[in-house]
Amino acid sequence: MKRAALALTLVALALAVQAPGAAAAPRGLELGLADATFNGSDGALRDEWMARARGARADLVLLTVAWSSIAPKAPPAGFEATDSADPAYDWETLDGAVRAAVAQGLEPVLSVNFAPRWAEGPNRPSPAVAPAGTWLPQPAELGRFAQALAARYSGGFADPANPGAGPLPSVRYFQVWAEQNLSVHLNPLWEGDKLVAPLHYRAMLNAAYLAIHAANPGARVIVGGLAPYGDAAVGGSRIPPVWFWRSLLCLRGSEPRPVDCPEPAHFDIAAHNPINVWAPSRGAVNPLDVSTPDVGRLTSIVRRAVATGRALPAGPKPFWATEIWWDSNPPDPEGVPLRRHARFLSESLFELWRQGVGAVIWWFLRDQSPGSAGFGATQQSGLFFREGRAKPAHRAFGFPFVARRGRGKVLLWGKAPSSGRLVVERRTRHGWAPLTRVLAGSRRVFLVRIDAPEGAFRVRARQGRLASLPARVAAGKGGP
Repeated sequence: MKRAALALTLVALALAVQAPGAAAAPRGLELGLADATFNGSDGALRDEWMARARGARADLVLLTVAWSSIAPKAPPAGFEATDSADPAYDWETLDGAVRAAVAQGLEPVLSVNFAPRWAEGPNRPSPAVAPAGTWLPQPAELGRFAQALAARYSGGFADPANPGAGPLPSVRYFQVWAEQNLSVHLNPLWEGDKLVAPLHYRAMLNAAYLAIHAANPGARVIVGGLAPYGDAAVGGSRIPPVWFWRSLLCLRGSEPRPVDCPEPAHFDIAAHNPINVWAPSRGAVNPLDVSTPDVGRLTSIVRRAVATGRALPAGPKPFWATEIWWDSNPPDPEGVPLRRHARFLSESLFELWRQGVGAVIWWFLRDQSPGSAGFGATQQSGLFFREGRAKPAHRAFGFPFVARRGRGKVLLWGKAPSSGRLVVERRTRHGWAPLTRVLAGSRRVFLVRIDAPEGAFRVRARQGRLASLPARVAAGKGGP
């Protein structure tokens, strides 16, 4: 037994001095969080959970901007929609959320949704057919609101709550709508058998883009992330995301060919919500749907649109995942067991990163109360339980780590708590032993491929006193 332990130690030491294997620093990955608490009116509770978001090592926070809640219910005489200082606007809650995020070193992403009734289109059906704020939001009115929003957070607008203390914080990222391929967010989707929502959304997106850049030239406008699954039949309440993106970008067919496009879509960052029904490595069954491993179905469409002048301004478009989550069990009896929940989180980040995604926003930071609505209508996907206790997913978010065997090597990927050196350790009968050492660059992402024994084993990454959750390497062919 002692001889076997000595042999294992010698193997570990030999692997530990191998070159890390990556000639250049890997691409970075920004991580963000969304949570209902961030947009709440309870300032103390909001500030507490903003601090916890920073403690979880988030880079971004997504803040929902309910246009219908900030704008007046009916425009009063003299209302100037482009003026963020107009007294008919109510910015108090959003101002507080932006201040709180920036105070914690978090970068806000402002996601606009839901029009006030007066900014919806004509011939509105009942709310049972088209929920409030979703019926033909008028592009011109959205542009006016977007101009006021961007100007308020341009870095030059005096903070009304702190006269003389300086401006409100500057915000760089603005997202235009969310899941606009669902009838609960945008209507109508169809006129008979004709798909109309992408065309109308393109007008909304372009109006917002021009207005935001006019007020804040350094801003970055993000396309609303689409829901991952749609209805294959014409006239359904969910448009498959591949259909929506092709129509939005004036492309047709599975080998998308350009069609006439007098008003191409303007945006800076493409986005999607690759929520999964199953594990993060299992793709959507329908080729028109897009879950985590299927993002390439959309990035190829965006690249084609850029190449043919149907996605402006010219140049590559970064791609973000603006909503991803699994509910955990506990508390949701139908959720994913806690350890698997944490593993799914890390694996989804890797799956998205390897497809070129530059930022991922996890929903939520804290479990919601199921209340009378029940688990099916609320998010139990938090990094924290409702009462504030951290789940294993909290550790996985702050120090994601994935190990995979393939092609005679073991791939080790993760995002370290900070830049600098870290060690990957292998679990032995005598505890954790060094396996290899890795350098995490300024963006904290690390990637290395190493030779490893053939049998199954467990590994973890450690940086100082902080360690990732262990990952299992499956049995297979080892290195030479």
